[in-house]
Amino acid sequence: MSRPAFLDQEPPPGYISGIGRGATGFTTSADTGSLQPGFTIENGEESDDNLAGEIGDEGAILASGKNRDKEDEEADQIYEEIERKLQRRKVLKEEAVSEAENQSYEIKSKFSDLKRSLSSISAEQWEALPEVGDITRRNKRTRLYEQQQQRTYAVPDSVIAGSIARASPTNFQSISESRDQLLSSQLDSLLPKHEIEFNAEEATEILKNDQHVQIADIRKGRQILASLRRTQPNSSNSWIASARLEEQATNYTMAKKLIIEGCKHAPKSEDIWLESIRIHKLTSEGAKMCKVIVAESLKYNPGSEKLWIQAENLENSIDVVSRKRILMRAIEAIPSSASLWKRLVDLETNQDDVSKILTKAIELCPTEWDFWLTLINSSEYKDAKTLLNRARKALNGNYQVWITAAKLEERENSTIDSSKISKLMDKAFKETEKSTTTISRTTWLEEAIKAEEEGFRNTCRAIVNSLLSSEINQDNPEENLVTWFQDAETLASKESVEAANYIHQFIVETNPHSINSWKELFSFLKNSSNRNLDTLFNYYKRSIELNPKVEVLHLMYAKDLWQLAGNIVEARKVLNAASHGLENNEEVWFARIKLEIKSGNFEQALSISSKMIKAIPTSSDRVWYKHIHLVRCMNNREQNPNYEGQILALLESGLDSFPESPRLHLQKIQVLLRDLRKPDIARESARAAVEKLPSIVELWILLSHIDEQHLNILIKARSVLDTAILKNPTSDKLWTAKIQLERRNKDFVAARQLVNKGLKAFPKSSRIWIEYLSLIPKMSHRKTAFLDALKSTENSPEILLGIGVFFWLDSKHSKAKSWFERALSNDRNSGECWGWLFNFMKSYGKQQEKENLINSFESHYEEINKGDIWNSTNKDITNFEKTPKEILELVSKVLISKYST
Repeated sequence: MSRPAFLDQEPPPGYISGIGRGATGFTTSADTGSLQPGFTIENGEESDDNLAGEIGDEGAILASGKNRDKEDEEADQIYEEIERKLQRRKVLKEEAVSEAENQSYEIKSKFSDLKRSLSSISAEQWEALPEVGDITRRNKRTRLYEQQQQRTYAVPDSVIAGSIARASPTNFQSISESRDQLLSSQLDSLLPKHEIEFNAEEATEILKNDQHVQIADIRKGRQILASLRRTQPNSSNSWIASARLEEQATNYTMAKKLIIEGCKHAPKSEDIWLESIRIHKLTSEGAKMCKVIVAESLKYNPGSEKLWIQAENLENSIDVVSRKRILMRAIEAIPSSASLWKRLVDLETNQDDVSKILTKAIELCPTEWDFWLTLINSSEYKDAKTLLNRARKALNGNYQVWITAAKLEERENSTIDSSKISKLMDKAFKETEKSTTTISRTTWLEEAIKAEEEGFRNTCRAIVNSLLSSEINQDNPEENLVTWFQDAETLASKESVEAANYIHQFIVETNPHSINSWKELFSFLKNSSNRNLDTLFNYYKRSIELNPKVEVLHLMYAKDLWQLAGNIVEARKVLNAASHGLENNEEVWFARIKLEIKSGNFEQALSISSKMIKAIPTSSDRVWYKHIHLVRCMNNREQNPNYEGQILALLESGLDSFPESPRLHLQKIQVLLRDLRKPDIARESARAAVEKLPSIVELWILLSHIDEQHLNILIKARSVLDTAILKNPTSDKLWTAKIQLERRNKDFVAARQLVNKGLKAFPKSSRIWIEYLSLIPKMSHRKTAFLDALKSTENSPEILLGIGVFFWLDSKHSKAKSWFERALSNDRNSGECWGWLFNFMKSYGKQQEKENLINSFESHYEEINKGDIWNSTNKDITNFEKTPKEILELVSKVLISKYST
């Protein structure tokens, strides 16, 4: 194939390779030349000839305006508008420049006369002008300069410890400032004396506060301290600091030399002598040189207690005679020094000599209570009383004198009447009230604790009684009870059981008819670490003597005799005695019956119950209910051939006395239905009951249950519930019963409809929410409903337990446990919460956890009264003799069987 001819030709002007097929994305002036066809520039000038000749027809068309559309006209208008704006901006800029030039000329013209007057200023005046500082970023530069000038020092622990010991804070800012002044000052050897400006007072203060700070530059430190010694030669601080500096530099010879010289310049300063002793102890001379120093120091400072103590310490510890001799000389110099007298007493072993020393000590130091106390404790009773009288006069208002007097009386006579000691303490409170010193109640309680620890119980009690008596409000004696009970708790926590007991005794003595006070006392005594049952029972007797008509005291006493002491005989006596004084009190009768049942005396229990029916037949329907229940249980144990006539007669008698008693009607229906197996008669009895008591929903539910479960008439069962709802429209329990009826009969559509209606009518009903959650088939769908149920019922225990049950059924047992525990913590009276948690512990818990749960359950057994399954199981006559643990086992099994089906 031959080569195309156009490939050897020049491309036309403006040609771009591949542009026709879109092979290039953009073009530049380098590709196309001028923006207009045929436009060229030669030597930087436009060629008019080429321009005119090469425009051709196309240029003519553009120039003539042919083929121009609306867009071209709009573009021209835009370009013209832009051009006008640019021209206007240029004009404004030129005007601004012109105005600025005019203003500059006006300012220059204003100062022209001042400029001309500068020609008359002399050279001296020019030189006197101050330098113009550069204030640019002046504040920042000043701050940076100040930061550069700051210095930091590592302060050793000794400085901090020393400041704490002096009970005054170390001024580290003062230390830094003074250090700068010391280190920046010129030394005497380098400057003439008239140029030295040294603040000796400030340097002395800093050295005094910072004696143990390490000096980094030893040479400068020596120069500074030398200057300080020359400036203030009689100041001990400079000599001490100089010696310590040399000690830090391990130059002990110079340290000793300086401190000895310092002692010569400041001989009346005990600090410099003590420092000298300390330094010389570290050297080879040891104690021998120190004795010489301390002897010399005492010539100048005979009244220094510290130096005398140093002198005594320097003696051999075994040489008691020398130590006594020094202390006696010290006391001659300082007879009022209590510390010296104490050291002398400590060295004396002979009791007679001790008494003589103490006698002299209290003459010279009459306000030192420790001397009085030691002498009193070592004296005979008669002498001690004399000393106490003297101490009372010398130490006016000192409460310890009176406490010691009380202890003395108790020590000498253990059988002393406690009222005598109480009088002493009452006087103590009166004396302290007159004095200017206020004794806090905490101090008095601490003294009571101390007296108890020392074995002075009567004194302890007297302190407590006097303190509480001074606080009692005569108008409202019980006003302080909260504070006093808190005091007793605090004392008991400190193992001061007797003192706490005395507080409780005072409370019940001042409030003998306050039953709460007696209960608090009994609770304290029972929970005490060293519980004494005899003391507890004595208080019970006392409370009953003061409040014979309060049955709770009799019941508590009998219960504790039975459960704490295991003394059923005494418990029976207490209850029998109570029944004579409170013959119409049904609680006492019930307690007597329960005691016999728990102790296995069922015949005796039935006999007492029969007597109760005859004694108080109209007391309450509970009396008849309890008696009939016991008769049923006894018949279950041993079949009674006359049971039917007997039980029906009892029911009729009870209903005659209380015809509108729901519990008796329910009991009668249960007897007919379960004991006598007569569902038809039971239904008639239930129908008559609902006619008489239409507001009792339990009767309606039981009637429906008979129709459904025993007579198999489902239509009647539904009709009964519908009628019940019409008569009791505000009862969610009836709605729940109706929903459960449909669920039992597998009509889930009707059940869901009823649940939806029920939630509209009772949005906060836990029962209906449980039914709603039960009808949700999948666990994943239930989770969002859980939140709605919790929110609507405000986290009710029933919903918490129900969620736990759903997790259990979903085999998520750990989650179930957490929900069971939450439900139980919210309601410990729910038997079903205990049952479900026991199910978990039985299958997955540790043995110790299971035992702890059982123990906790047994302690709460009497209060547990909630839960349909719990109540039906616990009250079942077949479980009459079962223990609480066995009842819990049964409940847990019933719960599993109910929810597994």
